Amino acid sequence: MGAMYSWATPSYMLDHMSFPQIMMYYDYGLEHEENKSNILVGRLAVGLFGAKEQPKKERRVRGDGNQTPDRAAFHKQYGERIKRPEGGGS
Repeated sequence: MGAMYSWATPSYMLDHMSFPQIMMYYDYGLEHEENKSNILVGRLAVGLFGAKEQPKKERRVRGDGNQTPDRAAFHKQYGERIKRPEGGGS
C-alpha cells in the first residue's frame, strides 16, 4: 500500500482505518496499476511492432459545444463570494 499511496504508512492504517477501507484502497490501487500497465503495453506494441493504434474516442461536449465561459453570468451568480488578493485584477 505504501508504494501506491505515500500517506498509507502502516501506523496510519492501523490507527485510523478499518480493514474494509484498507481493502478498498488496495483494490483501487491494483486497478490503477493494471490500467497503467495496459496503456504501457499498448504503447510498446505500437512503437516496437508497428501495431495499429485504436482510434481515439472523441470527447463528449455538453450543450452546443460552445465552451467559452459566460463571465457576466458567473459574476452575477458568484460576484459577492469571489475572493481576490489585495489589488487583484478583474
